[in-house]
Amino acid sequence: TGATSGIGKATAHELALRGARVILACRNQQLGEAVARTISKKTRNGDVMALYLDLASLQCIRDFVKQFKEKENKLNILINNAGYFGPKAATVDGYERTFGVNYLGHFYLTYLLHDLLMKSAPSRIINLSSNYYVKGKLDFNDLPLVNYDMMDAYSRSKLAILHFTVEAHRMWSWEAIWTFSVHPGCVATSVLRRYPGLFGKILRAFSAFMFKSSDDGCQTVVYCAVADGLREESGKFFENCRVVPTKDYVRDKAVCKNLWLLSLHLCGLDETHPENKSESAATNSLSNSETEAGSVNRRQMVKETNSRSDR
Repeated sequence: TGATSGIGKATAHELALRGARVILACRNQQLGEAVARTISKKTRNGDVMALYLDLASLQCIRDFVKQFKEKENKLNILINNAGYFGPKAATVDGYERTFGVNYLGHFYLTYLLHDLLMKSAPSRIINLSSNYYVKGKLDFNDLPLVNYDMMDAYSRSKLAILHFTVEAHRMWSWEAIWTFSVHPGCVATSVLRRYPGLFGKILRAFSAFMFKSSDDGCQTVVYCAVADGLREESGKFFENCRVVPTKDYVRDKAVCKNLWLLSLHLCGLDETHPENKSESAATNSLSNSETEAGSVNRRQMVKETNSRSDR
């Protein structure tokens, strides 16, 4: 996802060079098709194409998955890269946009593609996160982020991605679906254009020699996508092509499970958590925090503004 620029585009180019069939999931389809043609020409790989995907719309995600499954009978590698960083805004479905695009849209996309990933196993999911997750706070009672701050919203979404990676590994690794999260490093991407204030101006001024290029930034993503011997590293966090430790709370089983249940609810998939499907009393076993998370009213997430600026 997010393959028209930055890390996503560089990753697509690297995979095409290796002879992969590459599908660019892009919000700007015209630009996506142009990028696909460029990559195809430069890599001499005719198996590069673009499909329309707007992660800010659950319906659009469903439409994308339907179209993808009509065209493709397998999916070996899913790279969840697209992101939003900007002023407070809402998704089409009324959710806080940074959380909705960076995390929830990718959760829903991955969930709907799970059957194809399982059919294609061994397969891999690579989720783009950030070491800035340490600043994130995931409060199930404040999903709209009443006191919105761009960096708070961004770090929260990256923390959610880490929880998702851990839980997806716990539930799907036995199916030979391996899940990795990646911090690409400080990369000069389009996100810098929206970094606020004086600090943002300084970052943009010095980005050319302070930050990695997109070509360098994509290397850990590509490593997690194609390297041998990573089965035992599924569920872990990578930086510079190696596993790096995370804070203990990232792997908190209850939090990871609660987020999964909440995400199902927000996506209109009110299902029992897979590990509990065989237990009729599963719902009664949920803690108060799980019940509270699962009952979040989606209307709580509605935001008045309709501005849009995904990369």
